[in-house]
Amino acid sequence: MFRYMIAKCISAHEGVQYAHMKRTGHLEVIAGPMYCGKTEELIRQVKRASIGKKKVQVYKHAIDTRYGKGKNVYSHAGLSFKSHVITEASEILKKLHKNTEIVAIDEAQWFGQDLIPVVNELLDKKIRVMVAGLAMTYERQPFAPMPTLMAMADKTTKLSAICSVCGEEAVFHKRIVKTTIHNPLEADPALVGRTDAYEARCRHCFDKP
Repeated sequence: MFRYMIAKCISAHEGVQYAHMKRTGHLEVIAGPMYCGKTEELIRQVKRASIGKKKVQVYKHAIDTRYGKGKNVYSHAGLSFKSHVITEASEILKKLHKNTEIVAIDEAQWFGQDLIPVVNELLDKKIRVMVAGLAMTYERQPFAPMPTLMAMADKTTKLSAICSVCGEEAVFHKRIVKTTIHNPLEADPALVGRTDAYEARCRHCFDKP
């Protein structure tokens, strides 16, 4: 009888937690430097959700042409998933389907601060939101809107890469080629997708040539 009462209490508690999750949205942020597997993790979760028959919509910025200008989001490891290609955060809401349960956004840093109210509106609609993006610029400065999204998140996954110099854990990336665009918050289309333009670096090796 005692075990039955405990089991009933646990079941009721889990039911309350589940009901709470159903009433609210959920934000997960996947952040880190270049070459750490952010997009790969995003795609992995999206594919699992699709297998589970969840209604998923994926968005990527039009500037992301690393593997062509198609409507798929791609990881460096070769994983891909169909996506909407957009240029402004507001397009996420315009293209949102009524039955969508999960929204995944890749390369979130290119949408700027305009992404924050969009994410908030998705959460108000009780949608699970997954966002992947660079935590910092190539100059080791916070890359908006990621810091705000990480602070808002129900769950944050911070990934690291491998330092190209010493092989240790790398939480930064460094631009190693010259460019005419000097604002680290602005994308240089000429460098998007070029694996020779940036390197993952650890804290010790960041200032090395």
